[in-house]
Amino acid sequence: MMGPFSRAALASLTLTLLPLASMADSACLSAAPFAASSSSLAISQDDEQLLDLLGHQATTTQARTLLAYNQHASSINKPILGNYARLRLAALALKDGDTAFARQQLSEVEQNSPAAVDAAFLLAESYRRDGDEERARAWFIRIAARFPGNPRAVSGLVLAGDDWRNQGADALALPVYNLALTKAAENLNALDQLSSQPEQLYRTLTNTVAGNSTTVMDQLVLAMVRDNDSQVLTATRQLIAAHHQQKCLDRRETDLHNAIQHATARDLTNGAFRTAAKREKTATEQEIADLQRILQNAPDADELNAQLVDAQERLERLNTRLNKLGGTALPAALQQRKDQLAREKQQVESNLTDARRRVREALQAQLPELETFYRNLAGEAQLGKAQLLQKKS
Repeated sequence: MMGPFSRAALASLTLTLLPLASMADSACLSAAPFAASSSSLAISQDDEQLLDLLGHQATTTQARTLLAYNQHASSINKPILGNYARLRLAALALKDGDTAFARQQLSEVEQNSPAAVDAAFLLAESYRRDGDEERARAWFIRIAARFPGNPRAVSGLVLAGDDWRNQGADALALPVYNLALTKAAENLNALDQLSSQPEQLYRTLTNTVAGNSTTVMDQLVLAMVRDNDSQVLTATRQLIAAHHQQKCLDRRETDLHNAIQHATARDLTNGAFRTAAKREKTATEQEIADLQRILQNAPDADELNAQLVDAQERLERLNTRLNKLGGTALPAALQQRKDQLAREKQQVESNLTDARRRVREALQAQLPELETFYRNLAGEAQLGKAQLLQKKS
């Protein structure tokens, strides 16, 4: 199982000078799915060169290539890879102390890009390097609000709190620690809800997943997808196929319903007549029974005998009429279609049940790691807060 939430991995995103290059490296390497699936994508020479560059440590010699990619490349992948090129350029600029150029590059990163989280971190760092502590703090808070489910976003709050505490900026550190504790608790609660009610996760898996992981569920999906031991991709394909089959079956069910309505149009038209005839038949049968009971005591009552004969003739005519109105059974072909549809719906439901079971298994495999991460994060925030308060006392 992969471990993308370890403290060691997050350490590459600390807000000190040298790890800024590592931050960009980490962000650019998170685009690994593009490289891994390059055989199925149209990869131009510019893309190949950029992907190779992003896979190496950030150096100032890369700046010319990074700038050239965004200025001249016309690849279909440019909207995505271009964000990582800007991220690397911004990290290099911050390393050289050029915060204005860094912010200019970061402002062009798409907000819905997977690179958006790292871009926001670098932007906050740029203000911190300029000495604008209040704006830097505001950006860390904004990051946590924009990407509350992203572990790096919440961890960034703790790192920022530690940084300000070590600098003696207690007034800035305390609210950031408190916010980190709040976000960690909210994310743990969200994980608990997903564990007991995974229905929303099924829907998320079959829809587009936000690459920048704005919610805990997005982050959880990404973790499951990236886990080599997980069966979630197979389960997702099964979910999508089953949902597609359900839609097809729904359309077939509508067509069958229309066919049944058409085939039984005569039955629908004669329904009122059949109902009236059945009521009249019931009344006539009761009349015959009453007359027969009376005639047992008065067998020579000619008038009653005549009424009995009349009632029996009416009953015979009613039976003939009901037979002509026809029965209510479906034609054999329609009944066969109906039975076949029921079997197929049962099979699709079975496939859905199996796919959801696999998703739940993948969910349960990832939950402990995320839960442990957030608990540890809350512990670090609480420790930093305690040290801060102890220093004040």
